[in-house]
Amino acid sequence: MRGILIGELRGLGLPAKAKGHIYFTVWQPIGLDWSLVEAYYDHIEESDVTLCQVIAIVGQNSHVSVLRKVPFQKTDADKNTVTTWTPLDLADVNADGQTEVILEGDAYEDHWLEVVGLKDGLFKTIFSGLGYYL
Repeated sequence: MRGILIGELRGLGLPAKAKGHIYFTVWQPIGLDWSLVEAYYDHIEESDVTLCQVIAIVGQNSHVSVLRKVPFQKTDADKNTVTTWTPLDLADVNADGQTEVILEGDAYEDHWLEVVGLKDGLFKTIFSGLGYYL
């Protein structure tokens, strides 16, 4: 999984010798043949943060379906202009027997929930809302 995720980050522009750290999250739900995975890179230097992120579903055959991605970029640490994502839960939110992915979107002073589900063989956003801002 680590190699797959690093490859995805490299495809988003992360240099091979980036100064920061890469953090990994893997959710392996019981009874499902896929995993929810995240790789998040960041490096803070003074008032700048450089980041890159990918959230994906990886099947047993190592097939990758990217749900959300943030290309490698620099932004202001105090007024971040980049939307980042956090996996919150896996649940059958619409009682259709399928497990959906619940994500939080986070932009400067703006936050919301999104639900991503499998429809017609592809992962698609099926809900976006309940936002709040500071």
